[in-house]
Amino acid sequence: MALYLVIHEPKPDDDEAVRAPTRLVELARDSQREGATPRWLRAWSPDLHDDRIFSLWEADNAAEIEAMLERYGFLDHLAPRPLRVREWGPDEVLAANE
Repeated sequence: MALYLVIHEPKPDDDEAVRAPTRLVELARDSQREGATPRWLRAWSPDLHDDRIFSLWEADNAAEIEAMLERYGFLDHLAPRPLRVREWGPDEVLAANE
């Protein structure tokens, strides 16, 4: 499975849409099941001056994540943009240099 960072950005002119309640607890439970795919791992909310939210997922592809977001109504007031990412940092740089 790959890691995906999803940027959830405000939808233009979408302030008055009627939506079903988010099933956040169910999404959290299903993401914890063994073998779950896709799997929601984490979410971050920037400071009060930024309307975006960021979430991290394990999935085979971006379409799986988008289907899951829709199924559970997770952040459905925002437009998702899934980006496949690879995690790396100082340890990986130093190990590659050895």
